[in-house]
Amino acid sequence: MIYLIPIMCEILAPAGSKENLISAINAGANAVYLGLTDFSARKSAENFTLDDLKFYIAYAKNFDVKVYVTVNTLIKESEINKLINDINLAYSYGVDAFILQDVFLGDYIKNIMPDITLHLSTQAGVCNVYGAQFAKKHGFSRVILARETKLEDIKEISKIIETEVFVQGALCTCFSGHCYMSSFIGGNSGNRGFCKQPCRKEYLIVNNDKTVKNGYSISLSDLSVGLDIKTLIDAGVSSFKIEGRMRSKEYVYSAVKYYKELLASNEDKELFNALKISFNRGNYTKGLTFGQKDDFISDKIQNNLGLTVGMIKSYNINEIFIDNIEDFTIGDSFKIIRDNYEVGNATIVKIGNKKAVVYKGDIKRGDLINLTKKVDLYDKLCKTDKKVNVLVDVYIKVGERFKFNIGDITVFSDNIVDESINAPITKENVVTCLQKTDKYPFEVKVNFDCFDNNAFIPKSLLNKVRVELYDKYFNRKNSKKPYNIGNYQNNSIFNYSLENQSAVIVSSLNDDFSGVSDVVYAPFDYYNIETVSNSDYKIWLYLPPYFSKKDFDIIKDYVGQFYGVYVDGYYGIEYALENNLNFFVGAGINVFNKIDIEYLSKLGAEKIVVSKELSHQEIEMLNADLFFLNDGLIEIMDLIYCPFGKNCENCDIINDFELVDNEGRRFPVKRYKVSDCRFKVYNMANVKFNSKFNKIVDKSLKFTDFVTVGNYKKGVK
Repeated sequence: MIYLIPIMCEILAPAGSKENLISAINAGANAVYLGLTDFSARKSAENFTLDDLKFYIAYAKNFDVKVYVTVNTLIKESEINKLINDINLAYSYGVDAFILQDVFLGDYIKNIMPDITLHLSTQAGVCNVYGAQFAKKHGFSRVILARETKLEDIKEISKIIETEVFVQGALCTCFSGHCYMSSFIGGNSGNRGFCKQPCRKEYLIVNNDKTVKNGYSISLSDLSVGLDIKTLIDAGVSSFKIEGRMRSKEYVYSAVKYYKELLASNEDKELFNALKISFNRGNYTKGLTFGQKDDFISDKIQNNLGLTVGMIKSYNINEIFIDNIEDFTIGDSFKIIRDNYEVGNATIVKIGNKKAVVYKGDIKRGDLINLTKKVDLYDKLCKTDKKVNVLVDVYIKVGERFKFNIGDITVFSDNIVDESINAPITKENVVTCLQKTDKYPFEVKVNFDCFDNNAFIPKSLLNKVRVELYDKYFNRKNSKKPYNIGNYQNNSIFNYSLENQSAVIVSSLNDDFSGVSDVVYAPFDYYNIETVSNSDYKIWLYLPPYFSKKDFDIIKDYVGQFYGVYVDGYYGIEYALENNLNFFVGAGINVFNKIDIEYLSKLGAEKIVVSKELSHQEIEMLNADLFFLNDGLIEIMDLIYCPFGKNCENCDIINDFELVDNEGRRFPVKRYKVSDCRFKVYNMANVKFNSKFNKIVDKSLKFTDFVTVGNYKKGVK
């Protein structure tokens, strides 16, 4: 194995808008990531059109900042042609890398566009060495690790492939790429960029109709690793990612600047305070990489908690009196906090000739005052936009074409310079012209190589040559030829045959499965599995979406007893191939198109379950015999943390409970254990498909014991 040593410590900033891209550059980001209007996992961000993209890539490259484009949604068969053409055009504009979720689609694109660089999205769930190896084999040069990845696994992965790790920003409650809650509740797929963040709502945790916990029970605090970034550097991480394409320019600037200072061994408290004012959910957590702590879940307050700047000492019916009011500006806003709950809010306004703090809510003396908006924060953080220092050499001589030059870029006038009769051009005229930089971030100095005092040049001609020069210089770093790729067509007919086959996913092997061809065994305790006996059906061991190095150590002595493994993450395919195991592709792989099926077929997948998010019509377009989740409660989240905040030493957690939202909808939850406890959240309603789609098994066992995987026959109408 070849070991890779990181050669950079990249601060990677979110650019959800043009304003935020400039903010990131001003703060000193090494790279930015942004989404296109289509195929971005943050559809609600401003994002960039392809027309916008060319200019802003050039803008970034003028400051030697790399640009990564996210096309990290799941792609349907009908969308592949547009995706490839969009990527091809963006590539020609100079994009440094594309971030994709679908490994096989990435491999396909890399084969037809070999010079592009691919980064594998955190949505792909890379969390161990097998996932890293799989990504590298399929043409990816970097993996963006799942936020749950343990430090020991990060160290091993970083020896295989370049790694990117989140250090700041929002945390998803579900393991990335495996959250279907928004999709199943309201038809807004997180995997397709439309997540409505149901995890940020209030839920009761109920066991046998008794409330165990309430509040924002599964909403996680924002991540902020702070000084522990140095631990990640020691682990071999190359790129440090700030989440926040939906956040403000103040947030982007302060986050980038804060981590740049940390890399320079300067912990800047003022920048950290600015970061907390800009956005701070839950007073921050270090995340699961450093172990679950009490601060991991933010169950009291949602949205921005801000920065504590004082305490209420006195107030009247309209106004709070604070000692440091002169530190604030009209329009600044606050939250009033008592016992970690929000009880009111306040704003600085002008009353007569003075500033006052007016409030709403039920406040008391001793309540904390948290600053959540400071209107002049960005101006205080960033005094001015960065500029590129440009020296323009000027050559003007009667009888010759005049020219402007920057470095190795020269632009000539179309016509020769005439001698002036009564209004010769002056140096001041030329300087004034060249200092009009329009949209370009240039700080211009002028050098006269040759200047003829008798020359006449119309201002319109000066402007024309200037515009052409600046355009060429601005775009000098980002021109590539697009590939001649033609139109995507895949007419493959796949050879899977599911005649008389059916499958079930179970947590116990003690039931009667007569008439079933395949049983997927998903134990609730991987330390204590049931004995695998001879049977008329194939028994597969379920490998969940997240698996750590310690988890592999648990299963290594008994995985060979099974017919093969049912895999819900890419790592499982690599693990199966490396250990000569049969593998059954689960719904967690999110098979969405023919390319996925073609690659899986070549790799030797025995059976395939399509993604939970495809309709029957979309499945039929794939032209293959496939399995789909057909009967039972569908898993919509996989939680790699304890919602009760327990640790293994003091655990007294119930195995079965429910999340109940404020509309009374009940989502069953089941605990399972590998090297540590994890939790599966199921949809509130049973999935039942009508008779035109083969209903394989008719049993009425509890969801925790039984989920049918249905057989989708191609051509069934």
